[in-house]
Amino acid sequence: MRKFNLIIVLISSFLFIGCSFIDGFKGNTTKDGYIYITRGAKFEEVLDSLKPFLKDEKLFKKYAEEADYPATIKSGKYKISKADSNRDIIDRLQDGEQEEVKLRIKNEPTIYHLAGSVSKQIDADSIEVLTAIRDFVKEKNDSTLNDETVKQYFIPETYFVYWGLTPEKFVEKMVAQHNKVWNAERLAKAKALNMTPLQVVTLASIVQLESSDNMEEQQKVARAYMNRLAKDMRLEADPTSIYAYKMENGWNQKIQRVYKKWTWSSNAYNTYRNKGLPPAPICLPNLGAIDAVLSPANHDFIFFVANPAKPGYHVYTNDYNEHMKNAEKYRNWLKENNIK
Repeated sequence: MRKFNLIIVLISSFLFIGCSFIDGFKGNTTKDGYIYITRGAKFEEVLDSLKPFLKDEKLFKKYAEEADYPATIKSGKYKISKADSNRDIIDRLQDGEQEEVKLRIKNEPTIYHLAGSVSKQIDADSIEVLTAIRDFVKEKNDSTLNDETVKQYFIPETYFVYWGLTPEKFVEKMVAQHNKVWNAERLAKAKALNMTPLQVVTLASIVQLESSDNMEEQQKVARAYMNRLAKDMRLEADPTSIYAYKMENGWNQKIQRVYKKWTWSSNAYNTYRNKGLPPAPICLPNLGAIDAVLSPANHDFIFFVANPAKPGYHVYTNDYNEHMKNAEKYRNWLKENNIK
């Protein structure tokens, strides 16, 4: 009788294991898609993310628990394919086979804007990103580095990263890209212009906001500003006046033109009032703008004004009276188009 009972138990166990094994290989998903697992996520949270994809949630839960998945959860973005088996899903999640995401760095004006934008694209909140940036500033122990000048390390581009990228790793990646960009060739060009990388990026940030992304136009604008600096003239760059105004009055404003009273501000970023470059970049400039400063056009113009017939481009001259006429044409265009 005991032998009979033992045989029944063994048969039952084999049947259970066999069913579990078969269940692991059965297709248990209905569609393609992606799930996002946050850092520190609990098993129930992962199940909630998977629910829209699963045919049999209970079956998946049973298999996941038998595979000890609740103790091995890894954050990230994961692909779910139609007809995935429970084993397919669990193997992918346990092995951390993440999908990359696009991390787009734009021409943000401050590290606060940068942190907010980045936090929407990876598994981190803006405070964590901001803290990681500031920790980098502290670790560098460089008296010239602060919340404003650190912007030179963040170059706009579309990067491919894992969603689970930590804020610290994000900063590391940006610094590595900065170091890669500032190779021997670019450093030599900056030295030949008697400029530091920070000065190059600062001028590039003005060029970025002053002109279109056309390389030739950016080179012309860069040279015009350099000609002014060489003659000890004020840059009188509208984007710097706008930056100073927003710094004092709030960033969430759409500004289409500069008013004369703004140019009287004593703010260090207002180049209508202060000579030389502003203290730091007024945005994160693209690599194209940086290269435009490092390889500026060859001309001697010092006056230029926006060309209303060609947005993003300018009309150049060395004749002050002609410049004033060009400026008047632009102001009239603003009025005619009700741009305030």
